[in-house]
Amino acid sequence: MKTVIAAMGAALALAGAATAANGPGKILPPAFQVHPGMPFHSSGSVIGEGEPLKAYANIAPTVHLFGDTLSAKLAVVADTRWVDPTRLRVRVGFAPYTMVGAPTVLRLQVGRFEQLTWTWQLRCLTAKCVPVAPPSEEYHVFRFPAAHIDYLRANGKHEFGVNATWPSVKVLSQVSPGVASALVNARKYDWQYRLAPVAAPTFRVSPSLLFWLALGLAGLAAVAALGALARWYRVLRPHVASAASLEGSTLERALALLAWAHAHGDETLQRKAFERVASELGVVPAVDELSKAAHELAWSPRVPEDEEVEAFTEQAREKGRGT
Repeated sequence: MKTVIAAMGAALALAGAATAANGPGKILPPAFQVHPGMPFHSSGSVIGEGEPLKAYANIAPTVHLFGDTLSAKLAVVADTRWVDPTRLRVRVGFAPYTMVGAPTVLRLQVGRFEQLTWTWQLRCLTAKCVPVAPPSEEYHVFRFPAAHIDYLRANGKHEFGVNATWPSVKVLSQVSPGVASALVNARKYDWQYRLAPVAAPTFRVSPSLLFWLALGLAGLAAVAALGALARWYRVLRPHVASAASLEGSTLERALALLAWAHAHGDETLQRKAFERVASELGVVPAVDELSKAAHELAWSPRVPEDEEVEAFTEQAREKGRGT
C-alpha cells in the first residue's frame, strides 16, 4: 500500500511540474478512472504503476455566479515510449453549458514525458442554469459526464481508453441572499420562480389575408396607372398625328388633319380643318369651286357624312396634285 501511495505522489509531482508553466494555481488534481483495457508495462513507465498514460480534469471556478465564464482543463500525461500522443482523441460533454470557441491545446515534453492540455471556455446563459430549482433557490449544482480519452492504433481503431472525472460546479444567483431577503421582507416585489413559456403570437388580422389584400391593392394601383397612361396617350396622339402629317405639302397636312378630326368625331376641329383646306385650295384659281365647297362644308348646319368627307378629300388631293 505504501508503494502505491508513493507512486501516486510521484505522478502528482510530475503533473505539477508540467503544468507549472501555465502559472500559479493551474495544477490539475488527479481525477482519473483507468479503462479495463489499459495495458500494463512491467518494465516501468515514467507515469508510474506501469501505466502508459493518465488523465487529470479540473474546472475553475467550481463556484460561480450565473453568466460567468468557466475554464475547463483536461491534461493527459503520457510516456512516449509506450504512447504516441498524436493518436489521442478526447470526448467531452458540458451540457447545458456551451463552449465559447474552440478549445486550445498546449503540448509540453521533457524526455519520455509528454503532457497535452485541452482548455475549454464554458458559459451558460439559458434558463436551465438559473438557480431556481431544488435543493435551493440560491444555487444550482451541475455534474458533467466524465471526459473520455481514446487511444487509437495506427489503423485508426480503438485500442484502449481512460476517463477523467470533472468536479461538480455550483451556480449562485446574481442576487445575494441578503438582498433577496431584504426584498422579500419589504414585500415590494412578487418573485416568479418559474419561467413561463412564451405565448404564441396573436394577430388582429391574419397575415395571409393582409398579404393578399396588399397584393390586390397593388394590382388595382397598376391598373389605374395603365388607365392614366392610356388617357395621356389619347391626349398626346393628336399632336403625334399632326407631327406625322408635317411631311408633304400644306394641303396634304390640312387633309390629314381633316381625316383625323372626322374619324374621332371632333366637330370643331373638323370645321377648322375644312377652313384650312379651303384656304389652301383658294390659292389656286383652277380649283376655286372646290374651295367654295370646303367653305360650305365648314359652315354647314349639319355634320358631313363619311362619304362626303371621303369624296371631298379625294377630289382635293387629286386637284392639288394636278396643280
